[in-house]
Amino acid sequence: MTFTLCGHTPIVSTARSHPHNFCLWIACLVFQLITVGMPLLTVANDEINCPSEFPPHPRLFTNPDELKKLKQFIQENPEAKNFVASLITRVETEQENIPLPPAQPDDMENRPISTLARDLAIAYALTGNQRYATASAEILKSYAEVYPGYEVTVTKGKAMPSTLNEARWAIDLATAYDLIYQSPALSKSDKQRIESDIFIPCGEVLRICNHKTRSNWRARAIAGLGVVGFCIGNCDFIDEAINGFRNNDNQIIRNGFIQHLGYSILGDGIFYERSFGYQAYTTDSYFLLLEAARHSGIDLWNHRVSADSRDAGSDVERTFGPAGRKSVKAVFDALFYRSFSDGAVTNVANASADFFLPRRYYEAAWRAWNDPKYAFAARLDESDRRPWDGLSNDKITRIRDAADLLWIDPSLPRGDFSLAQDATIGNTGIHRNGCTLFPNGGYAILRQSTAVDAVCAEMNFGCWGSGHSHPDKLSIVISDGHRKVIREARYFGYGDRSHLTWDLQTVAHNTVTVDRTSQHPQRDKENAWPVPKPGTIVRGQPLIFFPGKRLKVFRAECTDAYPGVRLERTIAMVDSVVYDFYKTESDTSHTYDFTLHIDAPLMAECDKVTLKSINPLSNEFGYRHVEIDKRGVTPLTVDLGYGRKINFLTPSEVYMGKGISGKGKAGMPIIMLHHEGRHALFIAAYTMKPNNLAAPSLVSSGNRQSIKIGNDLLLVNSQSHVALRDLNGRLIEIAK
Repeated sequence: MTFTLCGHTPIVSTARSHPHNFCLWIACLVFQLITVGMPLLTVANDEINCPSEFPPHPRLFTNPDELKKLKQFIQENPEAKNFVASLITRVETEQENIPLPPAQPDDMENRPISTLARDLAIAYALTGNQRYATASAEILKSYAEVYPGYEVTVTKGKAMPSTLNEARWAIDLATAYDLIYQSPALSKSDKQRIESDIFIPCGEVLRICNHKTRSNWRARAIAGLGVVGFCIGNCDFIDEAINGFRNNDNQIIRNGFIQHLGYSILGDGIFYERSFGYQAYTTDSYFLLLEAARHSGIDLWNHRVSADSRDAGSDVERTFGPAGRKSVKAVFDALFYRSFSDGAVTNVANASADFFLPRRYYEAAWRAWNDPKYAFAARLDESDRRPWDGLSNDKITRIRDAADLLWIDPSLPRGDFSLAQDATIGNTGIHRNGCTLFPNGGYAILRQSTAVDAVCAEMNFGCWGSGHSHPDKLSIVISDGHRKVIREARYFGYGDRSHLTWDLQTVAHNTVTVDRTSQHPQRDKENAWPVPKPGTIVRGQPLIFFPGKRLKVFRAECTDAYPGVRLERTIAMVDSVVYDFYKTESDTSHTYDFTLHIDAPLMAECDKVTLKSINPLSNEFGYRHVEIDKRGVTPLTVDLGYGRKINFLTPSEVYMGKGISGKGKAGMPIIMLHHEGRHALFIAAYTMKPNNLAAPSLVSSGNRQSIKIGNDLLLVNSQSHVALRDLNGRLIEIAK
């Protein structure tokens, strides 16, 4: 295949024979197909000029002054001293037998070589030992021999299989080149050849990444392009990485950092792909560009741009705040508030995580903003599953990789972070009284308190962000403070058949499936990368967010998931109990399956269920993986052990069994309430901690539902509000 783009040299593309590369090729092909015909973006002029001159090398991720402070820090800090001693021992051995790059690469074999070049250069910068610079230079010069002959893959890599990996390879080599630039290891002609035969053609490949606009791929491409540009002083690369690439009509046809900040990072700091893991990954890309720019005198850390008019996501009506100028800090901040009170994170969308992820960029973020939560996060250990428990700083890990030495801030304080402090996230994100709403990204988290063992509930209602999204509007996850008891599936991942038949099916999530078919745009498509039709949108709308003292409420609706069907879900937390009101409305009759996936043993009232084996439940996608062993009716109480219970308060059929739960994992228990008709109402109470209260009971149903709580409270859910009253009718709190 041959590609020509905007006057650049035609580049021949080849696919390498590796299953993962094939999946990447398919993903890119789908992306190209869905972006054909998309309107080009004309934005406000937030452009940043390239520096008129560049500082001397090293200037990419460090400079002579920072290196001097780093060397002093290494002498005084035991962790750093031990790490550097191990680094020197390793490179002493490796520099005796420098690997040569292949004539044509096969998959990822160039990455260890580029990493070695980088590590040798870091060792040289720290010790001044010329042998390390010479060994690093040998790798760079050997790539200048072979890189021009490397073919370009369909996923836009040369030395590596794809843009994602090519950028990392390029950043390694740029780091090495920058650190040894002033050494005698490189002659003037060596430098000219390295720049002309490695960095220039590599930049040309990165700039034509198949993902031209919003995605994590584009973020990694512009990071690589910008780092290479700042390394060799190429203003063409820098301009595209920061400002995007415009055609002759001044329309953006390839996004840069400015466009990502205006559109890909939503008004509340959520990256539009909506996955915690992908947001952390993309933030890492931004950080690399930000640091390279900083060392050449450009402050992207504090630059503000005009919000794109389309960035409202789930809050397109702008109920929760107008668009405003935006800074990149929001995308860093949002990661902290996506978590439950202990730091657990819900697996929403592909490549997610189960807990807050320590990342290398927090030390640099501290330097940029002096925000104590970044200093705290910079000290978290990667293995910490409950980072907000107050014990996290007892096991400090600041250096995991040789490049981490370049981000070290010797003056880093201990830092702190608490969900107890109210905050605004970006322009529209709300964190108040321990609860959080991301109105654009589409998450609401109710926390019983900010104590590490607090009960927490999250609802996912956001806009379909990308092919990484799942058809899971109005899905919930509930934690008892120690584990996510009502949880998302543990996913299979791309390339596995079950990713399509399970992960991407609505029944695999804690929400309602209509007519045994997944929500739009997945529906019954045998396609792991579905997208909404042009001009359509799939989203939920936030309706009520009330972080009260004793009553905490969130409500959202969705009318886009199924044609002619309105879904509405309200979760209300009173003390440690979560109450769930799920309504469906339609003018025609449907089947509704309200599904919960439960990471706990189930024991139901014996008189309400009978043994009934149905295997599989049906042959539709998702359902084919559900095995039923009990069948009965609700109202019903299900015991989850340790004092935890679910009370199902409205009448319906009930199925109990298990689904599948990810590679190498046993299937989690599943409960499904089944109802047929034009409307359905599912009400459940989740008791996540032992209490002495009488079981909650449904006092009234219909348009206004009332639940009696214990002996003295009434929870009322109506169309306009949710109220907590005493049994005499006295209002305690009301959410509107």
